[in-house]
Order: sequence, then C-alpha cells, then structure tokens
Amino acid sequence: MLAMVEQLEAALAQCSNGKPFFAGDSVGFLDLVVGCNLLWFEGLRRLFGVTFLVAGKTPLLANRAERFGATEVARELVPDTDRAVEFAKKLMASLGSALVAS
Repeated sequence: MLAMVEQLEAALAQCSNGKPFFAGDSVGFLDLVVGCNLLWFEGLRRLFGVTFLVAGKTPLLANRAERFGATEVARELVPDTDRAVEFAKKLMASLGSALVAS
C-alpha cells in the first residue's frame, strides 16, 4: 500500500505544476476522486494503527489532503471519518461472521 501512496505522491508532483490541486487553483474532478477517498487513510490508521500519509515521506499528498479537507466541497461531500470507521467495523464483523459460518 505504501508503494501506491508513493506513486500517488510522484504523480502529484508531476501533474500539479506547483498548484494546490490537480485542476490548478480550484478543486476539479480528479481532486474529488482522490480527496473523497483520503478519509480511508485516516480510517485505516484508526482501525489498524497504520499510517500512510506522513509529511516526511509524502509531503505533497499530506498537504493536499489537509488543503482538500478544508474546502467547502469536501465538507459537503466527504463522509465523516467516524461514521466511515463505524461502517468499516460493521462490515468487518459481518464478513467475519460469514467466514465463520462457511
């Protein structure tokens, strides 16, 4: 997973041209796609203690996540991380029960 995050960091460096978002100075489609999935990095940290966005290793992505989270569109579209973690716990419990039953 860390290799994927490093590839995303490299793509961000190559495509952003120093702009705050993939689309330039404002949030665009790719920013929404990536940004709306960033909550799962925090969710994985809370669930399993695994950290993927580290300012020392992926500074562009860590800053981008913070900047995206502060936008109005993110506040409107991105689910609350606490709710996402609770959903993941229920899903894992359900899948665990299904595996035990089979």
